[in-house]
Amino acid sequence: MIPMSARDKNQPHVYDANLDPQSDLQNFFEGDNLVVATRFFRNAELFQQLEKLVIPSLLDKGLAKRGILRIWSAGCSDGRETYSLAMAARRILDQAGHPDLAVQVRGSDLSRPQIRIAREGTYRLSPADQIILEPYRRHLETVENNVCRIRDTIKALVEFVVEDIIKVQPNKPYDILICSLVLLYYHQDFQRTIVRQLVESVQPEGYFHVAPVGRRWLKSLGYEPASGSGPFFKKMVIAFEA
Repeated sequence: MIPMSARDKNQPHVYDANLDPQSDLQNFFEGDNLVVATRFFRNAELFQQLEKLVIPSLLDKGLAKRGILRIWSAGCSDGRETYSLAMAARRILDQAGHPDLAVQVRGSDLSRPQIRIAREGTYRLSPADQIILEPYRRHLETVENNVCRIRDTIKALVEFVVEDIIKVQPNKPYDILICSLVLLYYHQDFQRTIVRQLVESVQPEGYFHVAPVGRRWLKSLGYEPASGSGPFFKKMVIAFEA
């Protein structure tokens, strides 16, 4: 551990902040040796609520009239979460009778090597992956044994960008914003700022998921659980007395 006096106190990224400025491990996220913890449809509860609550609610609030469902996967790693969101959203909308409603999913990550993997869209599948992806086989092309490539029909719905979420300028185009296991990589002094910027990028009727840290600030930012202790949050509805 490097003494506090040797650290850059203005460095938002935890790994870099705890290293000597001259360390070869600086710019950790740019390296090819970054180990990621992600997989297809990683958070089962999130995707269940996406189907049962989030997208039906957005449809009730006029999503079909706007003609497009916009989703942002902030901190998308190697793209498996982003592709999962695209496949799930397309399936849910088709089953709900909205095959013409467009889906647009944005995946962003600070790591250039991970974004390169995401854009390629080729993955080695574990036995668990193969089971969970069975309903989505039409979106996958087999390359070799246990290796698949995402088909262009789903790639067309997805955009991947190299981006540091702490530098994103807030805007409001997203119906659904997912930020899982990302804030852990940022110094705690910067986490609240990131959460505030992210919620400002959600439509007023939209849904926000952040985990595992970050939820502590959502109430003060005007957000409440969408359903019990589920993974999604939505903007609070303020009732005024007549």
